[in-house]
Amino acid sequence: MAFLAGSIWLLTRTLGNSPQATIAGKPIEYWQAQLNSHDVVASNEALALVNSRVIPELTNAMFHDTNDSRLRILLIDGLNQLPGVQIYFIDAAGRRVQAAETIGELGPGAKSAIPSLIQALKGNDPAVRSAAISALGEIHSEPETIIPLLITYLDNDSLNDEAAKALGNYGTLAKAAVPKILPMLHAPDKDARVAAAEALLKIDPEGYTNATRVTEAPQTNGQALTH
Repeated sequence: MAFLAGSIWLLTRTLGNSPQATIAGKPIEYWQAQLNSHDVVASNEALALVNSRVIPELTNAMFHDTNDSRLRILLIDGLNQLPGVQIYFIDAAGRRVQAAETIGELGPGAKSAIPSLIQALKGNDPAVRSAAISALGEIHSEPETIIPLLITYLDNDSLNDEAAKALGNYGTLAKAAVPKILPMLHAPDKDARVAAAEALLKIDPEGYTNATRVTEAPQTNGQALTH
């Protein structure tokens, strides 16, 4: 029994993976702090390491982390049926999404990843497209390239909410997107409506106010007309 208990304990420590991404052995918060450091030397050193090691590691995972051992998954599923056992595990698709999201969390310091994110967005892996759009918005660089690209995804019902959020991060630079974002305020999907409202408040707050203002017209048959 002791051997069995020990074996289970060992498996619970080796089969799962961490919910928090680590890059080059450090949590994402470490790299964020280094990139935003007021110490110019430390910030420049971190940026150099992010470009030479962190971004390549994350982009490699975003594109190539595709294999999950069937035996590993079976063992995890089996062990998680036992009382008191909970092994945390992110599957391959989730890890690819996590990689794209982590790139975005690095902010403008991850500018060198933009070509890879565009490739992921236009690629054949549907799992990472939404995360790639979000990351492009969080990096919010190269507006002359990224804003027109994101505008095209406002027509995609499965990605338009993320595209609107990402465009919102560009602020007034994304005014060209307003005509396509405004109709989303009346979209059937709640996420799209919320994303549109949040984006317009950042891009064109006056336009948002005008679009959502309810104006009372003269009374007709005891009812106010609104438009």
